[in-house]
Amino acid sequence: MSEIKPGDFVKINGQDTAVEVLSVKGNDLEVAMGIMKMTVKKNKVTFSQPPAEATKSASFDSGNITIDTKEKLLHFQFELDVRGKAKEDVINLLTNWVDDALLLGLPEARIVHGRGSGVLKDTVRSFLRKYKEVESVADEVREKGGDHVTLVKFKA
Repeated sequence: MSEIKPGDFVKINGQDTAVEVLSVKGNDLEVAMGIMKMTVKKNKVTFSQPPAEATKSASFDSGNITIDTKEKLLHFQFELDVRGKAKEDVINLLTNWVDDALLLGLPEARIVHGRGSGVLKDTVRSFLRKYKEVESVADEVREKGGDHVTLVKFKA
């Protein structure tokens, strides 16, 4: 078996889903399964073909634009931190971030805005509610940040 490297797809023994290798540290592999990341031992995986959804790309007739969703997924931040940012900057960040989350078909993601005066929290939530693709916007559970973090769930 050849050496496993970042970008390869593997199947965890006993699982049917192919996961992508994000990094290799000795005998440990950091892999991504949807929005979840985990560490597994090399001897617990086998090489696999990428799942169909990992290689899809979207093409648009006007301008012939191709979007590599695999590349977007590799660099997407499932937790957006907007603490200390100006309201206008937050809106720009959110626009790109939500568009990417929707393109990738994510079920949910998190936005860290902190407590402060509540301006960022209000900005984030009012912005998100404008998207018909957003199912819900709520405080994260207390153990994961509570009202300092907004959990956004997208419609399937």
